Amino acid sequence: MTRGRDKETIKKRDPGIDLIRVIACLLVIGIHVDVMGTGDNSKLLIRLLLSDGVTLFFILSGFFFFKKGFADTLKRTLRGIVFPGVLVMLLSYQFAPFIRHEQSAFYCLTHINFDICMFITDLLSWGGSIRENLAGHLWYIFTYLELVLAYPLLKPLYTYSVNNGNSNVDKNMLYAGDKYCRYRWFIIGFIFINQIIMDLNMTGLISLFPVQISPFMLYTAPAMLLMIGAEIGHLKQLIKSKSRKIGIIVLIVCVMTFIARFFMQKLVFSYNQSQDFYLYWNCAFATVQSTAFVVMIMCMDLRENRIVNFIARAGRYTFYIYLLHYGLYYMFYYRYEPDWSFGLIDMTGGYDTMAKELMHILVRVSTVFIMSLVLSFLIVKITEYLKRAKQEISSK
Repeated sequence: MTRGRDKETIKKRDPGIDLIRVIACLLVIGIHVDVMGTGDNSKLLIRLLLSDGVTLFFILSGFFFFKKGFADTLKRTLRGIVFPGVLVMLLSYQFAPFIRHEQSAFYCLTHINFDICMFITDLLSWGGSIRENLAGHLWYIFTYLELVLAYPLLKPLYTYSVNNGNSNVDKNMLYAGDKYCRYRWFIIGFIFINQIIMDLNMTGLISLFPVQISPFMLYTAPAMLLMIGAEIGHLKQLIKSKSRKIGIIVLIVCVMTFIARFFMQKLVFSYNQSQDFYLYWNCAFATVQSTAFVVMIMCMDLRENRIVNFIARAGRYTFYIYLLHYGLYYMFYYRYEPDWSFGLIDMTGGYDTMAKELMHILVRVSTVFIMSLVLSFLIVKITEYLKRAKQEISSK
């Protein structure tokens, strides 16, 4: 019976959303394993292609963020995201000598390898000061928890959308009577404008203007992305009803934004070679580009596409892949040197050709992703087995 329910759950999952999850996961892995830098146009192009995994994850979170009450959302976040994240953080601190190939796994099992007070201090920094770089990617967990704690402030703005923004409402009247719509869009617009100003300040381009503006202190890109995701989820039926027209528009927006971002970053490099803020997930270009990409996927009917459905099956494991990939990557990094490629790339001249650069990304991303996926699959299956065993014991 449990297996039957699992199959029904898999069938109900939206392959488009799971596909975006998998793509976002691959992008996050790609940005973490890439060691080529941005020394020429092709390397910069690759880095830009890999930049927005976190942006996509925040937008996707908005699809489901406001569908439950605060207590339920907080409970699910603590149980399903924060506690696993803190556990991985603890294991990263404890097994750091093994991952760095300095000590054996047995040594790490029998010795405490970190300062407990330092760990607690890092934990209470809410991701702002994680001193063990093997756990540096876990800042996302704490940021997401902060968004959940802000849930009561945002939830009232989405009361109408969540309850009435589905197929029961006329596609052309989704916002009819929605008195909070204008406030949501004002907040999104305000943060986005502030994001543009922040970008100009961080890149130094603000100095080119006769009047220099400082960004507003409230810089909450994750909250904005979450709200954008909620709006896209609310408009999902309308998007699908006009998928051809909207799909073409967002494809053009996505491509043009990427091109503008590429040349803007080159302009920034011409003034300051060390400033790469337009490569970050939280710049304004990333917001527009990722939003357009998500809408473009929503415009596609992927339910009958076998290849997409096969790839999308990995979507349910992406959170565990995110947790595990960093440690697995660094195990290779410290055992096979920073430029590890299993001998598939001739590193005599470095990454001096486009073929080597692409091979570099393909080898590293596929290796880390597949290993993380296998471990994630085992963790999920073992957890499900233990839950079933516990239920069977309690039912006797």
